[in-house]
Amino acid sequence: MIAEAVDTLIVLGWALLAWIAVAAGVVTLALWTVAATAWSVVSGACRAVAGALAAERALRALGEQPDRYRPPQRPSWAAA
Repeated sequence: MIAEAVDTLIVLGWALLAWIAVAAGVVTLALWTVAATAWSVVSGACRAVAGALAAERALRALGEQPDRYRPPQRPSWAAA
């Protein structure tokens, strides 16, 4: 009788250990997923801000030197 109780406790202990291992794996995977998603969002936001700043700098440069960025005009004799 006592041997069966000890055997049952050992089996329950292994089952508890397996549940703890599975739960730790699931929690770890969930945390990695959250971290990767957050990194992706932050990276995209940084790229968007960098692009907006580059566009703002280009517009500012265009305002400072408007003739530099004007496309060449066709001569009057080349009119169709």
